[in-house]
Amino acid sequence: MFTTLVFHEIRPLTEIQAGMRPIQVADGYADSLPLPLYNDLDSFSAQIDYLIAQQYHFLTLVEVIDFYAGKFTMPEKSVLLTFDDCYQSQLRYAYPILQQRHLTAVSFVPTGWIFQKPTAYAPEVSRPVSFPELLGMADVFTYANHTHHFHQRKGTTASRAMWEEEKAFIADLKACNQFVPVKDVFAYPFGLYDEKNVTTLAKENFKLAFTTIKGMNLKDTNPLELRRNVVPAQLPLAVFKEILGEKE
Repeated sequence: MFTTLVFHEIRPLTEIQAGMRPIQVADGYADSLPLPLYNDLDSFSAQIDYLIAQQYHFLTLVEVIDFYAGKFTMPEKSVLLTFDDCYQSQLRYAYPILQQRHLTAVSFVPTGWIFQKPTAYAPEVSRPVSFPELLGMADVFTYANHTHHFHQRKGTTASRAMWEEEKAFIADLKACNQFVPVKDVFAYPFGLYDEKNVTTLAKENFKLAFTTIKGMNLKDTNPLELRRNVVPAQLPLAVFKEILGEKE
């Protein structure tokens, strides 16, 4: 049994309090990042230090794959850290904290969103980093598939992989895999997916896929429908402990 945490934007609370802001991405897709997907810098730092103090085992993707293959015994207190979308705040705020503590995490990369060249940090938008900056963070982050141009949605119920033909989805997965080194692990954009998408990933030999459904991951959890828990800003420690599955 293990917990997976997912982060998008890690920012100082003063920036979060300015309100929801639009995304600004390389392929021009227009959207806004919901405020519950922001975590404040002080809370994030405290949560990471809590996990260290409580002697949590920080999982790697290889360990999770081996767990579902029956080749790895999961430590009692295990957590997988994941980040989606590669926003500038991941580099500016999250990366130094994890690097200083000698921790690793997973970063799901929507490669069509990523810029070719670095630009200055822009607090007024949610802007991804550049490819060179991703390579510069590779000592901390392991990069896996989050689509190429398919990180798009209609409303809150459908992602592009759900309305496009399967061959187009497969082509998009392969385009993303041209950059990410981990080519058999996926995160569903916006947490939106259907059974057709699960079947496609299985056909394409993906070993793990992550949702945004809350909860713990058990031995009998479908590894192509793994649970992840969003950690919002100023989350009380008691609630954070509940997410981790800790009991009083």
